[in-house]
Amino acid sequence: MPLEAAQAAGITVMPATTPLKSALAEARVAALAGDHRHALALLLAAAAPEADYVDLVRLAKALDRIDLGACGLRKLRVALLASHTLEHFAPVLRLFLAQAGFDAAVSVAPFDTVAASVLQPGSALYRDRPDVVWLFATARDVPLAVAPGAGMAERDAAIEAAVAERRMLWHRLAEAAGCLVLDTLVELPAEDPFGNLAGAAPWGRRAMLRRYDAALAEAAPTGVVLFDLDHVAAVYGRRRWDDARWWFHSRHAFALDASGLVAHAASRLLAGARGLAKKCLVLDLDNTLWGGVIGDDGLTGIRLGSGADGEAFVAFQTHVRALKERGVILAACSKNDAETAAAVFRDHPDSVLRVEDFAAFVANWDNKADNLRDIARRLNIGLDALVFVDDNPMERDIVRRHLPEVAVVDLPEDPSGYVAALAAPGWFEPAAFSAEDAERSRYYADNAAREAVRARFVDMDAYLRSLEMVATVGGADPFHLPRMAQLIGKSNQFHLTGTRHGEAELAALAARDDVTLRHIRLADRFGDNGLIACLVLRRDGGDLLVDTWVMSCRVLGRSVEEFTAGLMRDVARAQGCTRIVGRYVRSAKNGLVADLYPRIGFTRTSETDWVLDLATRDTGWTTWVQLAPSSDTPHA
Repeated sequence: MPLEAAQAAGITVMPATTPLKSALAEARVAALAGDHRHALALLLAAAAPEADYVDLVRLAKALDRIDLGACGLRKLRVALLASHTLEHFAPVLRLFLAQAGFDAAVSVAPFDTVAASVLQPGSALYRDRPDVVWLFATARDVPLAVAPGAGMAERDAAIEAAVAERRMLWHRLAEAAGCLVLDTLVELPAEDPFGNLAGAAPWGRRAMLRRYDAALAEAAPTGVVLFDLDHVAAVYGRRRWDDARWWFHSRHAFALDASGLVAHAASRLLAGARGLAKKCLVLDLDNTLWGGVIGDDGLTGIRLGSGADGEAFVAFQTHVRALKERGVILAACSKNDAETAAAVFRDHPDSVLRVEDFAAFVANWDNKADNLRDIARRLNIGLDALVFVDDNPMERDIVRRHLPEVAVVDLPEDPSGYVAALAAPGWFEPAAFSAEDAERSRYYADNAAREAVRARFVDMDAYLRSLEMVATVGGADPFHLPRMAQLIGKSNQFHLTGTRHGEAELAALAARDDVTLRHIRLADRFGDNGLIACLVLRRDGGDLLVDTWVMSCRVLGRSVEEFTAGLMRDVARAQGCTRIVGRYVRSAKNGLVADLYPRIGFTRTSETDWVLDLATRDTGWTTWVQLAPSSDTPHA
């Protein structure tokens, strides 16, 4: 609402004197007018990780006036446990969790009650039923005191004892809460009486803390994610990190002005763990992946590989290639002649990237907002999964105006700053890494090849038959369990109920006699699609309840839905069930599957429930997917 309209409506608006005051004032006007999405956008745009603590608290308080549920943010309950004071940190964490896509409720356990909260069955921690428990620790919490000159056996025993304490807490939380556990890799202190020897001698405090962090990483089981507090402390500056005044005054764990950096890093990590990390990096070409304009300067005239700028562009391409290798989908979006642009990746000796690294390669003279829509359609992902990188401020502004769902990175003029600019927002923060992640870009590239073949077919059945699809079905074995949790966490469009079972919760469900977990892998003549679907089915008397049904959108429309329905039917019959009961809970993103149950023959019995009576209903679904001989039987 413009200020004039606000004043006409009788809303008093004080003149703003700083960008922060302006954002707060405009957000207040928007919230009063009922435009909560705009109010939220204003506040979150003003929330910079490097901002001072007072400013962040003001933004966090303003967040309380906004209906986050109406803004489409995902609910999340976070419990903070520490031997330090964190009450001041909780509102800042909630602010940055909102920036990451969460409507978060953040609770703080009483001071220095970590073990009591975790080990007592009736504690407030378990009554609150958190989705995430953050065991917040610092170097002060790790008892690694060994005598100067201590031998290896004594050092190893101290490390093992410290890690064993954390294992005990993890085990108890997995048993009693089944939630995601966020534990902490502690920071290295800036000061030590032994000076350099603290890190250089194997018995030194810093050396022991490094070993402790490494041992903790080795020990972390499924369902435990480690937050690298040491990295955040280093970014902030170790000498400023430990503010002795606040520690002695009220046991604050770190300097107040580091709160934004800690909260931002943690929120991005949780976004990755809960499926809200971005999926696709869309890159401009000229002056973004190389210096100059390939159409004007030619292959020998662009800056790539030699000189300061050329080396900076190579470094940026190397960073982008590393993102692709850990699971980020790459796409190109350039105003260019396609063949001319592709020649750089094919023929330039210093280009790190190749055309085959891009799952979608769009080079034409259309506007980039339309091209981004086309890329999202080709890859079958949402616009909110895209991160757009372009050196041209005008192109960035067009995308921001027309596609507000797309994250846009502001590049500096100097290409030496490109890597830092792309990394700073943490859009692609992973909570884990698997073989599935390494292959993700290839899955999407193969899918583009399938779509190209599909365009040549008039008969859809003939096309599906030509794919020669084979599905392998299995359960929640140790290899697939983390991947099943990852798919459940990331899936938004083909997700019928919105359940978000984590690894620990899935493991607990798999141990129950009345629950069946299934994963589906799909291969065809173009290649392996990897793990594409996950089911959590629960027997309730004569009914088989579909607790969770998620599927990768890249296999939609290939009769995999009908194959999966047949799998559920076989499980139901094997367990003596006469009905399958499914639920569809509408969300902001799963309208894609609103008609799934009626399409496969289920009958609606309530606002959310759909039933298939196996005794009276013919369930002869048509599917072109064959079951691999190595698959689990319905009884397995």
